[in-house]
Amino acid sequence: MGDIFFDATPWRRWLTARLNAGGVDVTYEQLVQKWEALLVDVYRGLASYWPRLGELLGSLGLEGQARDELIEAAREQGRRLRAQRRLFDGVEATLGRLRQAGLKLAVLSDTESSEPKVRAMLAELGIEGFFDAVITSLDIGAAKPEPASYQAAADALGLDLPRCAFVGHDVDELEGAQAAGLLTVAFNYAPGAPADRYVERFEQLLEAVAGGSSL
Repeated sequence: MGDIFFDATPWRRWLTARLNAGGVDVTYEQLVQKWEALLVDVYRGLASYWPRLGELLGSLGLEGQARDELIEAAREQGRRLRAQRRLFDGVEATLGRLRQAGLKLAVLSDTESSEPKVRAMLAELGIEGFFDAVITSLDIGAAKPEPASYQAAADALGLDLPRCAFVGHDVDELEGAQAAGLLTVAFNYAPGAPADRYVERFEQLLEAVAGGSSL
């Protein structure tokens, strides 16, 4: 959901800057790699988000009060950034056109939140009503690129996987979707991301998935 509908990088960039200002030598890319590895069990419901952030900070040398204060600041910054979140250009209009074209739409989200919370976030952005299904890793106990994740989305739409398209940005999730037999579309994508089709603007999705059954 993040980095497809909106820019999901500000919190991690803020955290990188705070760590650098405190003397921790870590790049944004290094931080993201470490954090994503720790989040896998969070997404599956096997660990909690903020304790995992504590583990991340501990691995970077922060302990005790310094770590606890940064966790609290990170919570507050997360709330602030969520209130400021804005859709990428063309998202709302394009989702409407995709629905008008007869496509079923689903959100497949790796997240520590359940479906109702994700739907609430989508509602805050004004796009919740476009989706036939919202599938979260927390609810199904599987995260991308696990095959069960893509299968759960197809099942929720009542479709076979080959009739579905997956829009993603990360290398791993796009590779997983390809392995599962989905048409893959890369948007706002990472370097080296594999896909059947690439779009530079969200508005191009309609053309990219023309003739499909779901997205």
